[in-house]
Amino acid sequence: MTIVYFVIAVLALAGAVALLWLDRQRSSAVRHRRAVWGDAHEFKFRETDNKLRKVFHRATMNVPDRVAVQDVAFGHFGGTEAVVFDLAETATVVAVRRATPSSVVVDLRHEDVLAPAEEDVELLGAMGPRVMFSNNLDVARRVCDRRMVALANNAPPFIEVLWNEGNWVLGSMPLTTEDAQLDTGLEVVRRFADLLRVLPPTVDPQDAPDPRDPHGPTRAELADEKTESMRDKQRRARLAAASDEPPPEEATTAVGDDAPPSPTRAWSAAPESAPGRRMQPMPVRPPQRPYDMPPGTPPPAERPNRHRKD
Repeated sequence: MTIVYFVIAVLALAGAVALLWLDRQRSSAVRHRRAVWGDAHEFKFRETDNKLRKVFHRATMNVPDRVAVQDVAFGHFGGTEAVVFDLAETATVVAVRRATPSSVVVDLRHEDVLAPAEEDVELLGAMGPRVMFSNNLDVARRVCDRRMVALANNAPPFIEVLWNEGNWVLGSMPLTTEDAQLDTGLEVVRRFADLLRVLPPTVDPQDAPDPRDPHGPTRAELADEKTESMRDKQRRARLAAASDEPPPEEATTAVGDDAPPSPTRAWSAAPESAPGRRMQPMPVRPPQRPYDMPPGTPPPAERPNRHRKD
C-alpha cells in the first residue's frame, strides 16, 4: 500500500507542475498578444512607457497618475506615426500623429459616454449617435461637414471617444486584444485626423509690428533697415569723416622754391556744363622798350662791353 500511495503522490505532483506550466504559457500568450498584433503591422512592442502620460492629458487620458501605460505597440500606419497602448484596467487608446499641431480641440464622443471633464470645452451639438465638444465653436462648426457627419454615424460604437491633442489625434475603446477592433480603431482615428486638417495651426507668439511699417515683418532678423535709420547712419558717417579730416594748411612759398605757383581764380577754366559762359584770359602787357618810354625819361646807362677791344 505504501508504494501505491507514493505513486499517486508522484502523479499528483506531476499534474500540478503541468497545470502551472500550461497556465504560465496561456498568461504569456495573452500578455504578449499585442506584440503578435504589432508584428503583423511592423510595429515595435514595449511593455510599458510612462512618457505617454506626459504627452496626453485630455479625454480618456484624464485619469489619476497611478494608472499605468502598458502593452505599447508603436510604428507607422498609412505613412504616419501611430501608437496603440492600454491604460491599466481602463481603456485601449489608439493615437495617430498629425502633420501640424493646433490649439483648437475637437472632442467627438458617443452619447452614452460622460461629458469631458475639461473646463475649456463647450458643447457644440449632436451628430447622429455622437456629441461634439470644442474650445472654439466657430472653428468646430467649419469642421462639421458631410464627411464628419458620415464618420460620426458610421464609426462603430465600441470606439467611444475621438479627440485631438497637440500633434496627435486619439481614439479610445474598452480594453481589448481583438485584432479586428484594433485595426478598425486605427482606420477610424486616421480618417478623423484627415478631417481635422482644416484646423488652424498653432502660431508662435511674435512681437508687435513696427508702427512705421505695420505690414512689414515683425522679427528683426527678417525686417529691412528703416529709411530713418539709414539717414541717421549716413549723417553720423559724414560727421565722423569731417572730424577726422585735418584742417587745410596755408600755402606758403619760400624764396627760391621751384614749386610753380597755384593758378589763380582768374585763370581757372569754366565748367563745360555751363553753356554760353567762357572765361577770357587776362591781357598781358608787353615789356617796354626804350623807344616806348615817355618823353623826358633819361636813357638807361650803357653797359660796357667786356668783349670789345679798345
